[in-house]
Amino acid sequence: MPAVADDAVSGAARSTPESEAERSQLMDAALKVMRRNGFQGASVQDILERAGLSTRAFYRQFQSKDDLLLAMFRTASGADVDTVARRVEEARTSVDAVRGWIDEVLAIAYDRRRIQRLVMFNGVARQAVGYEAEEASLQDRLVSPLLEAIRRGSADGSFPETDPFPDAYSIFDLVWSVAGPHVRQRRPMDKERARSHILRFCLPALGADPDA
Repeated sequence: MPAVADDAVSGAARSTPESEAERSQLMDAALKVMRRNGFQGASVQDILERAGLSTRAFYRQFQSKDDLLLAMFRTASGADVDTVARRVEEARTSVDAVRGWIDEVLAIAYDRRRIQRLVMFNGVARQAVGYEAEEASLQDRLVSPLLEAIRRGSADGSFPETDPFPDAYSIFDLVWSVAGPHVRQRRPMDKERARSHILRFCLPALGADPDA
């Protein structure tokens, strides 16, 4: 790794419009280079040449190519995580919040463009050091709104039989075991049928009134 001045420590660049633009420019260039050369064939120098930026600029934003790749993975999934969280926050009741979470995650799973984007970044990110921790972080960020909805339902009596933490992760696992694209290739199920199937298990397990 090239020597870098102390004030250009990776990942420590202050968040300013200029810094965000530089970071985005590097990620856009990396995506183009990786599509052409693959992850292993994409060097930092290739990325810098495509972005028209200096080595100093790269290490001002990222510690390594792996760090850059994981940031790309995080950015690619961020909009979907925000959409799920917003749907849960806007729900009137705890039951509606759980239904809303399931609906939004199914919307991701059944949207070919969105899921292909995530699968692509996921496949490339698997090659980076630190991928396992980043994948776990993504799962935690997706589950967090559901966990809060279940805790809310536990407090207001909507979910009298819940143990929120394991229940939230069990619902997450159930949704992806039914609607994950790799599963649907073997056992095709349309989105409405998947939704009904998931709710038939989830709401009674939480002790909820299915008609609420």
